[in-house]
Amino acid sequence: MEMALAIVRHTPIWVFAILAVLVATGVQALRPRVVPIWRLLIVPGVFIVWGVIGIAQRAHVAPAFPLEWAGAVAIGMAIGWSATRLTGMTYDPARQVVGLPGSPFPLVRSASIFIARYGLAVAAAFAAARSEYATIVRIDVAVSGLATGYFLGWLVRFVRFIRTRTDSTRVDRRFESIKEI
Repeated sequence: MEMALAIVRHTPIWVFAILAVLVATGVQALRPRVVPIWRLLIVPGVFIVWGVIGIAQRAHVAPAFPLEWAGAVAIGMAIGWSATRLTGMTYDPARQVVGLPGSPFPLVRSASIFIARYGLAVAAAFAAARSEYATIVRIDVAVSGLATGYFLGWLVRFVRFIRTRTDSTRVDRRFESIKEI
């Protein structure tokens, strides 16, 4: 119990802020809703920025890390592109809003990535040997790259979706009665 409290005490405040945003947006994603485009980009933005900052902080540790991260980003982009299903999503170009069906996937996806990144950071902090630390950081670089790439692949797929729906007469009207949040 003391170790858990020590971990929480030494966790930077920004980590809890990210967790709160991810949980809040994930819970909102459980039900159908209409959101402005900018709001839909919050979670991908968080993970992309977190990934870029993470590799920038670790680039000095090993010269190979940025290359390994870039390779993981490429793999993550392929996964994000191929795994992204925009079925049920609608777009209203006049209002710049997106209609989304409810799904547990965003919450599970974000929580899984957060737990992996946080768990690796804690493991690195407790690594007893330098070689153990290096291995954990290398895994974190890969997870960070995969997550960053996943969201970049999702973003490219989403932008393509938006660009193909510029005619407002194509908008699916089933989300019009849902309050915009």
